[in-house]
Amino acid sequence: MLAFILRLTALYILPFALLFILSAKPGVNPAWDFANAAGFFSGLLLVSLFLYSGRPQARPYYDGKFFMNLHRDLGFAATLLLAVHIGVLLVSEPLVINYLKPSATWPMLSGTLATLLLIFLVPTSLPSVRQKIWRNHQQFKTWHYGLCALMLILMSVHMISAGFYTAEPWKALLWTAITAAAIFKPLLPRPSLARGNGSRRRNTAIFASRLSMGVMLFVLALAIGFSLLANSDLPL
Repeated sequence: MLAFILRLTALYILPFALLFILSAKPGVNPAWDFANAAGFFSGLLLVSLFLYSGRPQARPYYDGKFFMNLHRDLGFAATLLLAVHIGVLLVSEPLVINYLKPSATWPMLSGTLATLLLIFLVPTSLPSVRQKIWRNHQQFKTWHYGLCALMLILMSVHMISAGFYTAEPWKALLWTAITAAAIFKPLLPRPSLARGNGSRRRNTAIFASRLSMGVMLFVLALAIGFSLLANSDLPL
């Protein structure tokens, strides 16, 4: 489990460090920088959902409910972080409301469309809802994957076209590569899982929920730290 937590930590810290810390832009104000960092982490969590898609993995050697709950709860965490991103921006800069209108520029409009897709995807992914919409699980998986991939593409267009944190070409290419890798990962042949010693550990779903909560609090702390550092006299 510790190795799994370390992998998750690296997955969220490394892209953030490369795009936000390396060749960092000067801070705008603490609220603005915090909101944008929270939005970026929301995107990273959404990317990670393509890697942890709810299927059991070799490690940790837990039952399927752990991975199903991890996928679901990381999605909830990403949604909350996106709400923080939008809410803090609206409170600190009320004119941001203009970016949510249909007349907004394409970089902002793509972010709005990605948000609307996420708002649709979260409730329709719950078993009690999806079973009323799709006739079978395979049909749900096809639609769910397609809409999630579209959401990730729109989110990337929003992030890259806005151009503040990805102004350098290599940063835009890096995020494009991360997005493309995430989208194509579920399409690759899935290797057979090596069977461990004994049965998978059961009753682990609560661990996934706690881990997802910990991830959200961790990245929020990173966003706060970044916003304070970016607006201080300390070198970034």
